[in-house]
Amino acid sequence: MHAVFALLLAAVTTYSGVFALPAPERRAAATLEVTRTGPLAARLEIVERAGVQTLRDYDLDMTKRMHVIVIDRQFETFQHLHPALDAAGHFVFALHVPKPATYYVYADAVPHGLGQQVFRFDVPFGAPRAGNAVLAPSKATVSAGPYAVTLDTLKLRAGTETMLHASITENGRPARDLAPYLGAAAHAVFIQTQTLAYVHVHPTTGNEAEAMHGMAGMESMADMHESVPAKGPLPSTMTLHVEAPSTGTYKLWLQFRGADGLHVAPFVLVAT
Repeated sequence: MHAVFALLLAAVTTYSGVFALPAPERRAAATLEVTRTGPLAARLEIVERAGVQTLRDYDLDMTKRMHVIVIDRQFETFQHLHPALDAAGHFVFALHVPKPATYYVYADAVPHGLGQQVFRFDVPFGAPRAGNAVLAPSKATVSAGPYAVTLDTLKLRAGTETMLHASITENGRPARDLAPYLGAAAHAVFIQTQTLAYVHVHPTTGNEAEAMHGMAGMESMADMHESVPAKGPLPSTMTLHVEAPSTGTYKLWLQFRGADGLHVAPFVLVAT
């Protein structure tokens, strides 16, 4: 009885989504309903609509109907979640954050026929600090569990494609136990720290580069990712094709799967 009563009194707040993609056209609107279940925990419900109609039909993107990226305003925390889609067209999931802060919740999905739509929601937990962090460029090599991840450059070219080459080593040698994650060699999320623009990239490996020679007639990047082995092992090097929408500082989280589970390698890059 007390638990039910407490749930009924839980604070519910609704947020409107800010379109977060730099180029594709906005063809939907999104709202986020946050039901507080604790100081640092909540139940989240995302609804996307075209006009007054709730969207219910979503294309699979890297094996999921929605990718939710959660980061804090200081760009220290990173979560990659996949909410369930119910019969009413609502994406529902639980969120627990590690510390008081304002969190940016990015909802990345492909409503059928509308193309990729990404919305950002700014959700405070606890007593957050004001303002975004000012980030200095990171080192070119960072640790991620037992691995070391190295980028060949920390510089991006705004408005045009930059090819970043990443290498993953373990005990000083090329990693030999990497496996695909959600249908790709890795997932790379870039956030422009001032505009909060969102870029989600799926790196290619040597195997995929060879497959690109035979891509005539293929309709999407998903076709190319079919060349990634279902289980691995994957090459220890990969290439990120990224187009920074504007000059400025970008935080990158490179998420990949090793023998002992998922790992995230964070970097700070500058686009000029």
